[in-house]
Amino acid sequence: MLSSFFDSLADSGLADAINQSSYMMGALSSVHMVGLTLIVGSSIVVGLRSFGLLLPEQPLSDVMRPAGRAVLLGFSISLLTGFLMFTPRAVSVSGNPVFQTKMLLVTGAVVFQLTLFRFVLRGGGSHALWRCLSGTLGIVLWFAVAVYGVLFTVFE
Repeated sequence: MLSSFFDSLADSGLADAINQSSYMMGALSSVHMVGLTLIVGSSIVVGLRSFGLLLPEQPLSDVMRPAGRAVLLGFSISLLTGFLMFTPRAVSVSGNPVFQTKMLLVTGAVVFQLTLFRFVLRGGGSHALWRCLSGTLGIVLWFAVAVYGVLFTVFE
């Protein structure tokens, strides 16, 4: 079922348009990196704040609000550009174990970000240890996504 979807995607006019323009793929990659930078940078800011190493005078919720918006914007950008870059290579890329691992990490990071991370850092885990662990895990997950993105680029 998925393979027929990937075949259709790779055979689409959109895939042809992207595939025929090296400038388009370069532009998409650049914008994709901007989105990833927003995500990872915001996660680092919140993580460091959760340790009390950055902006210690600011309430955590005041740091999380704009950082959360930046993560959402970055994820939206990365999702759109990632899909567009995936389109012409859907068949070949879908079987790549590095790509599959990256997608698992993205899924895990998003689920973590929307559930446990938000709960703990918004006061559900009032103990400092939970805040530090959540901040660390958020940084590690998004950084792992970035590392696997680079590995995918190198080993595609």
